[in-house]
Amino acid sequence: MTDRSLRIPSVISAFVLACLVSAPARAQTPPPPQEQAPPPAPAPSASAPEITPAPPAPPPSPAGVAPPSSSPPVPAAAPEPAKPAPPPAEKDSNGKKRGFASVSEFARSPYTVKIGEADNQWKISIYGFIEFDMIHDSTRSYTDVAGSTVIRREDVLAGEKGRTTFSARNSRLGFRMESPKFHGIRPSAVLEFDFRGNQPAEATESQFFNNPSLRIRHAYLRLLNDVVDILGGETFALFGAQPYFYPAAVQYLPIPGQLLNRTTQLRLSRTFKTEPINVDFGVAAVRPVERDSTLPEGQAALKITVNDWKGLHTPGALGTTADGAALSVSGLIRGFRVNEFSPNPITTRTETGWGASFDVMLPVIPVPDADTRGNALTLMGSFIVGSGIADQMVLTGGVTQPPLPNPPGGTYTPDIDNGLVVYDRGGTLHSVDWRSIVAGLQYYLPPSGRIFISSNFSHAESRNVTGLVTEPQQTRNVFRLQRYWDANLFFDITPAARVALSYQWTWQRFLDGASAENKRYMLGMYYLF
Repeated sequence: MTDRSLRIPSVISAFVLACLVSAPARAQTPPPPQEQAPPPAPAPSASAPEITPAPPAPPPSPAGVAPPSSSPPVPAAAPEPAKPAPPPAEKDSNGKKRGFASVSEFARSPYTVKIGEADNQWKISIYGFIEFDMIHDSTRSYTDVAGSTVIRREDVLAGEKGRTTFSARNSRLGFRMESPKFHGIRPSAVLEFDFRGNQPAEATESQFFNNPSLRIRHAYLRLLNDVVDILGGETFALFGAQPYFYPAAVQYLPIPGQLLNRTTQLRLSRTFKTEPINVDFGVAAVRPVERDSTLPEGQAALKITVNDWKGLHTPGALGTTADGAALSVSGLIRGFRVNEFSPNPITTRTETGWGASFDVMLPVIPVPDADTRGNALTLMGSFIVGSGIADQMVLTGGVTQPPLPNPPGGTYTPDIDNGLVVYDRGGTLHSVDWRSIVAGLQYYLPPSGRIFISSNFSHAESRNVTGLVTEPQQTRNVFRLQRYWDANLFFDITPAARVALSYQWTWQRFLDGASAENKRYMLGMYYLF
C-alpha cells in the first residue's frame, strides 16, 4: 500500500471543506417545515414489530439497502392545498405517529390507499426511489456495482486504464400491504423490485445499462400475532441482524467485507418489550446455499436495544432514522454435499460451514428522535468470522475449483457456487475461511443535520486459502487480504431529494504476493417517493 493510494483528491477535500464552512450560514434561515423523505425499502429485523404500510421515517439502500428500523417510513404524496386538518394520527407498534403530514422538516406521509374502516381495513402503500449515479474508477474492474469483485492488476490493460459509468439500475419500486386482523392474526406482505437483475451473457454494454432486467429484492409475507411473528419468503438474512447495522455509504451495499444477503427463508421471531430495553430473538430455516446438500441452513439472532439511548443512522445512502443503541450476536450453520473431484462423479464429499457475527450500533452523540438531527454522531461496527460463508459477504476472493490432474483429465463440473468450498489437488474438500472487521462513523452537521458525512473502513482476510489454491494461474487471481476505506458527503436538498459525493479506495493482496487497488469517485442523486 503506497501513500498515494490513501490520498483523497484535492477536489473532494475542497468540496467537503466548503460544505462544512457554509452549513452554519444556511442555518440562519431554516427552511419551513416540510414532510420527510422516507426510507427506500422495508426490511424486517430479527424480530421486528409488525410491518405497517406507513412506518415512521428513517433495508440493503444504499441507496442500496432497505431502512434498518423495524417499521421504516414510506414516502408520501405532496399535501393538497385547502385540505381540512387530519384526524388524530394513528400510531404504530412503537407508539410513533404515522400516516399524516408532520410539522417536521424530515417527515412525510406515505402513498397509501385504504379500503374499509377500523378493524376491517385493507391498506397498500407504494414506496421507492429514483437513483442516478455517475461513477469513475481508476481500473476497469467493475460495472456500476463494485463490492468485493477481484481488482484487475497493473500488469494487464484493464488494471492500467480507468472507466466512467452512468447508471440508474439501482432505482427501486415497492409495495407494502396489510389486511384486517382475523382471530388475532394480522397478515401483511412486501413486494419490492429494482433493475439489477441478471441479463443475457450476450447483452451489449448499451443494453446492460439502458435496458436493465427487473429483479425481486423482497417478496415475503408475515403473520403477526401476540405469540410469534411468522415470516416466509425472500428478504434480508437473519445472520447479522440485517439491515439494522448497515453502514452509511454511497457505494451500493455491501461495501467490501460487509454482511449482506437476501434469500428465501421461513422465520420465527419475537420481541420482548420493557421500558428500558427490547430483546429481539429469531430463528430461521433458510434456503440451502447448495440445494444438493438436501438440508436447509439454520440461522439465529439475538439483539438487545436500549430504547432511550437513540442514535441517528442511515443504512446505505437512504432511510435515515433514529433507533436505540443496540448489540447483536448471530450465527449460522450449513452443510455441503459436493460431487467428488472427478469428471464422472459417482459419490459426494461433505463439509460443514459456520459463521458468527457480532454487531453494535453506538450513539456517541445521541438524539431524542429522528427530527433532531444536528450534531448527531453514531458509530457502527461488525466483526464476522466463519468458514464457507463467502456468499453472506458477496465475497469469493476469486476462488474457483482447480483443474483436474492428468490423469484422469477431463473437466470437473461443480454443483455449488464458487468461493464456498474448494478441492485440493488430492481430492479433499475444504471450506474457505473468512473473517472481517467493518467500522463506520456518521456525523450529522449542525444545526439541522441536512448535511452529514460518513466514513467506513473494512479489513477482510482468509487464513486458509493460501494452502488451498496452489495452481500458478489461480494464485494470480485469488486474493487473501482486502482493505477498504471511503469518505461520503450527503446533502438533503428537499425532503424528497438527496445528493451525495463519495471517494472509495479498495486494495487486495493476491496469493502470488502482488497487489492491486482501485479508486472510485461517485456522485449519487436520489428522488424518494
